[in-house]
Amino acid sequence: MKRLNFRGSQIEIDDPANVRFDNDFDREFYAFCYQQITDGHTYSPIINSDLFYDQPKYNFDLSQKYLESFPALPRPSAKATNKDRLTLKLIIREFYERFPVFVGLVKNNVLLASQSIKNAELLFDDTVKLENFIEIKGVIDEVNRSAWDRDKDSSESQSGVSTLGTISETLLKKVFDNVVDNTNFFPVNQSEVQSYGDFVLMCLPNNLWLSVKSNFARERLLASGYTNDILGVGFFQDSSEFTSSVRIRNFQRAGFLAMYCPDVPVSEEQLNNHTNTHDEIIDYYQNEGTVLPTNINGKPFIRRLSDLHTDLTAILNEQDVRKRFVVDF
Repeated sequence: MKRLNFRGSQIEIDDPANVRFDNDFDREFYAFCYQQITDGHTYSPIINSDLFYDQPKYNFDLSQKYLESFPALPRPSAKATNKDRLTLKLIIREFYERFPVFVGLVKNNVLLASQSIKNAELLFDDTVKLENFIEIKGVIDEVNRSAWDRDKDSSESQSGVSTLGTISETLLKKVFDNVVDNTNFFPVNQSEVQSYGDFVLMCLPNNLWLSVKSNFARERLLASGYTNDILGVGFFQDSSEFTSSVRIRNFQRAGFLAMYCPDVPVSEEQLNNHTNTHDEIIDYYQNEGTVLPTNINGKPFIRRLSDLHTDLTAILNEQDVRKRFVVDF
């Protein structure tokens, strides 16, 4: 076993002799990766996936080894750039599916959102929950910051944008799947009322609805809420969607009590600039010298996504619906 350091914790990588493999490719590639690891070092990229193709450095033929265990190579899309190189990267991406701990040890490689999340859960040593999903998103961002040391080609860039969006959607889905009890708090699946919101919590004097979106608000949030008490929740990327006084007023008239905006980076630009949507919104109001908007209860309208746990838990912890009020939310 070898151990790598990540945020003061040790990440254990099992010796291949102690791992059960389903095929020879996994056994050989796992052993190859394991040999590159220096015990006690920091958890960071140690393998450059480009070097399996561009001026090959590694004495490991990915294509040949893969075909010895599988009937055919992964096939990039017809419009993909650098197809031969991308094929090798897809082989590694398949390997991630079975051994996600290696996600942060290989740079310049494409990956799926599910693999990125699973890797972060391993590094964080916990599964995604309402109380930790922002921290797990931070782990994902930290791994992503060292994932590439060159400009991506068009296929890699498109894949990266898609993956970032899917990460946001998947995290939120996992969070709410773990919170709903299907009695007091449940997803809205009935088509007749689905436009009101995505989740609803039984409360007084009105039920509390949640409209959960991924990257952009635009008009999709305004399509929710019919003068109900409702929250907007999402990994929103564009801070300007929450700085227009007219748009804020429209949200409030639709019944929104708060907009939970991400206080972690949700785009490559934010990652590079070390910023996030919530802080960009706050900076805008401060620079304009205007007061931050409040809701009908006089409470902050723009809130950190990381505060969703505290705010919702305060209501969820009240088991008696007769005492579960939203008038002070």
